[in-house]
Amino acid sequence: MTEEDRTYQRARTREQKSQRLDGILDATRSILDEGSYHDVTLSAIAERVGCSRANLSHYVGSKEEILLLLYIRSLREILEAMKEIDPGSLDASSITGLEAASDTLAAMLASHRDFGRLGALLTSIIETNVRLECLVECKREIIGMMADGSSLLVERGLFDELADSTRFLMDLSDYVAGLYPATHPLPIQRAACKETGYPILSYEESLRDFLTVQLVGYKVLKEKRDDS
Repeated sequence: MTEEDRTYQRARTREQKSQRLDGILDATRSILDEGSYHDVTLSAIAERVGCSRANLSHYVGSKEEILLLLYIRSLREILEAMKEIDPGSLDASSITGLEAASDTLAAMLASHRDFGRLGALLTSIIETNVRLECLVECKREIIGMMADGSSLLVERGLFDELADSTRFLMDLSDYVAGLYPATHPLPIQRAACKETGYPILSYEESLRDFLTVQLVGYKVLKEKRDDS
């Protein structure tokens, strides 16, 4: 065992363990930024944070568990960013206001890359390779954040009903899961697109268009319900 590894083992308190886990998530995010999902291994993460794989196992059970926790952290960051949005920029009283709200939300979401790139792997890879207790705990946290986000959008006036707001956020998560890989192709995909002229869409612009269609659609449906 190296001196660096022995130092890493000194974390004992809940706060210290939380800091260690944040360090693991930061290291994983940096590996993703420099490469792709395939570059994320427990050995690479351990080397980045300065410990052995055995020591890493005291905090997480698999690389997918790390990625799931990183996804959850991204959702927390998005929720906090939503709270900071100027309520005046989320105007649902007109189509123009909804288009402006879509611009604001799309720019905010695009700045949180892990929401998209990990959302794309969530159901097919990440969630199927973690411990049940970890997945249950994370699902509960997602439900809590979904409730907070839904309430926030109602408070800001984008929606009148919690059910509509919640459905909107769920549809958004599903859409992003498919959109992110399509707008962030790997080198071989990018080469094929270039050779064939296949279009590569803008992530933020596509998000904005989706949000506009969704928000306007909910407004129209509400007006129809009110008239009936």
